[in-house]
Amino acid sequence: MKDFENDLIYYPNPDPVKEPRFILKSVDELEKSTKYSVTCNGTERVVYHTDSFDYVVVVVDNEAYDLEISIHTPYEKLEIRPSSFGIVPSVKGETVHIHLDEPRKFTVETDGGLHDALFVLCSHRIEKPADTTICFERGKVYNVGVLTLKSNDTVYIEEGAVVSGCVYADHCDNISIVGNGIINGACWHLPDSNAHRFFIYAKWCNNVLLKGFTAVDGPSWHVVPAACDHVVIDDMNIMSRIVTGDGIDITSSQDVEVKNCFIRSTDDSICIKSQRLFEDPSTVRDVTKVRVHNNVIWNAEPGNAIELGYALQSEIHDLVFEDCDIIHCQYEGNMGGAAISIHQADGGHVHDIHYKNIRVEQAEQKLFDIKVLLCRYTEQLAKGEINDIYFDNIQVLNGDIPVSMIRGYQTPTEEVRVHDVHFDNITFMGNKCETWQDMRLVTELANDIYVNGVRTCRQMKF
Repeated sequence: MKDFENDLIYYPNPDPVKEPRFILKSVDELEKSTKYSVTCNGTERVVYHTDSFDYVVVVVDNEAYDLEISIHTPYEKLEIRPSSFGIVPSVKGETVHIHLDEPRKFTVETDGGLHDALFVLCSHRIEKPADTTICFERGKVYNVGVLTLKSNDTVYIEEGAVVSGCVYADHCDNISIVGNGIINGACWHLPDSNAHRFFIYAKWCNNVLLKGFTAVDGPSWHVVPAACDHVVIDDMNIMSRIVTGDGIDITSSQDVEVKNCFIRSTDDSICIKSQRLFEDPSTVRDVTKVRVHNNVIWNAEPGNAIELGYALQSEIHDLVFEDCDIIHCQYEGNMGGAAISIHQADGGHVHDIHYKNIRVEQAEQKLFDIKVLLCRYTEQLAKGEINDIYFDNIQVLNGDIPVSMIRGYQTPTEEVRVHDVHFDNITFMGNKCETWQDMRLVTELANDIYVNGVRTCRQMKF
């Protein structure tokens, strides 16, 4: 349930931040954790602190490594997520020892605490590319304000470097941001407020690579490829702590791959949209050929973990989400709060969407939430269809059993039914759901719902 001692503050019209609020003089100015300390193969690593989580970036050169995590506050229960990794720690006193044969991104949680967990973010070292055009070096802080890229730029952020600011690219080809360092966006928003500015924003770009680095505490949506083609987001750590802090918003983009990332977001974690951005109508375009796989996702109170919506103004099709771990989808209490959701509030057609082999460790409100609806984000009154949606091997591993919902849309002059939704091998705590009742599925204005190949909800149109 929601921790009311850490209520989030949302300003729908935040005060404008027209220039960075502060500059960092040293990497040592970033706040450090007092609860955790971490060593890797005997070398101490810096553990950073925010009011919502602590995190450590661990860069390794070899496959096998040993972590020692010291927890300096008393606790009774320790959990390491995702559980699918099968990490079995050895605990002695306040020290947790973990041996791993490959880099992993996981959380260490004590006594169910959702605001003081440790994120252990391990990656292979990324060497400086030969074609680097912008280099941020280890141990230094760089106050860039807004770093604007141009075509053929390769940005290298070395382990131990901190870049304070945002990164933008507009109509660029062949751009890369790679490395094991940190981009911190706190300078672009008030401490307890979102802001009208994206964090890492590429618009109308072709061939984009974002790999290895950590993007933390941005002013609003964190990673936004908009009207882009051929985008790879690989091995990133994306963490927000303010409302509207979406993780990745794939907006009107095509041929996009998101893999091996850790995303903790205070709003939608991975989101698909097609809409005008900053009143630019050119950013309304079809979304297709998107593959999202092998990611660890933590969705905090607002939003949804894997979301299509709300702004879907064009055709959305041929998307695949697979082999992901949703370790938390916290209680929202608003319109969403689902592990997997499709919210069609506009006129685009959503079809041929595939979800495979997804493990959900905690869904406090809903598992699936599929709706055509009227809401405050609506721009198009005529509503688009949702059909041919496929769920295969979705597991709820623990926690409460969540409800699911499928709902169409009806007015005196218009009816849009969600149809042809397929659920195969949905399990709750290892028990296979044989019927829609087993799934706790509520349907309205929907037809041709299949559970393990059996058709149900055969309502006729009015």
